[in-house]
Amino acid sequence: MSGPLRSAPFPAGTPKADAALNIFAKPWQTALSVLSLIRYAGTRLGVIHLQYEPFGSRYDRLDPMLLSRYVSEELGRPCALFQPDHWLDLKAPDPARLNDRAYRLGIRYQAAFENSGARHLLLLHNDVFIFRDVLGALLDAAQREEREQGRAPFAAGRIGQCWNCPAGNAALMRDLFDLPACAPEHFEEYRPLFAGPSGPARLQELYGEARKRGMFTRPYDASFSVCSWPLPECRVNEWACLIDLAQTRPLTVPLGGALPPGAFSPCGDRAREGEVTLDTGVAWFRSMYAHGLRAAHLPVESCMKHWGGTGRNTERAYRLAEDNARMLLERHFPAFIRWLAGQGGLPPR
Repeated sequence: MSGPLRSAPFPAGTPKADAALNIFAKPWQTALSVLSLIRYAGTRLGVIHLQYEPFGSRYDRLDPMLLSRYVSEELGRPCALFQPDHWLDLKAPDPARLNDRAYRLGIRYQAAFENSGARHLLLLHNDVFIFRDVLGALLDAAQREEREQGRAPFAAGRIGQCWNCPAGNAALMRDLFDLPACAPEHFEEYRPLFAGPSGPARLQELYGEARKRGMFTRPYDASFSVCSWPLPECRVNEWACLIDLAQTRPLTVPLGGALPPGAFSPCGDRAREGEVTLDTGVAWFRSMYAHGLRAAHLPVESCMKHWGGTGRNTERAYRLAEDNARMLLERHFPAFIRWLAGQGGLPPR
């Protein structure tokens, strides 16, 4: 994948949205994710960008590259493949190396983020099953937000990892601030509490009390006191989210200073707590809000099923997840199964 980096304005007539998947193993789950996306997205879907991490899984018997051939040759869909030279795994990128393009493109989704010609880019995990038009729902949500607020959101999708955030605990928020728990539907209402002059002290109190009560939290990072809102677990969850490249690309590395949406970021004192990171896109989300942009919350569960975590479990759990995806492909996409058999690429059960 190559070519000049685009920035807004985008040419007229470009696709409504491209899609980007970062692929680490899971060939059957990847096929289910991509083919179910294509089935429901229709003409609103442009180029499908598949970023393969440099290592597969030792458990796989299906060639992961066959999917791209089927998508492009049999379905006639544009499909861009990329495999970076560097693999960052779950690590935060080194800021000193972000000007090195080969290194930077090891960040999840980054090749699509830099090269897409569409205004919108759908980020999608490779362990989902789509049964309604999630892309259309996200595009409609972005357009609705623009009509109501006068400006398009920089991203749309499910907001927040509230299960990891102490502000999502009802008892804790009641005891400390006499407020209900924060939630994706109204997370911006907590901006006055945490973004004002007393915000850093309140956030530190919240984290400290959560740890006293034995709740899981990531370490309290020094950067939280510099920017105490959005809260440290706020992000747009990238198992299915839409980002506006026209608004965000000029603000994001390599054109701007924000970490990319696919990047992890350091969290806490590494010498004391080890290599802990904030999850994918948290730093990017916080940076976009610092620039005055807003995101739109849209639950995507009514459009898709996300399994999550199946690439890092035991061999048995991994094989069960892959077998389940194969079964769903046999039921819903038999033409793909027949094509694999005709190519000699269908492994035995």
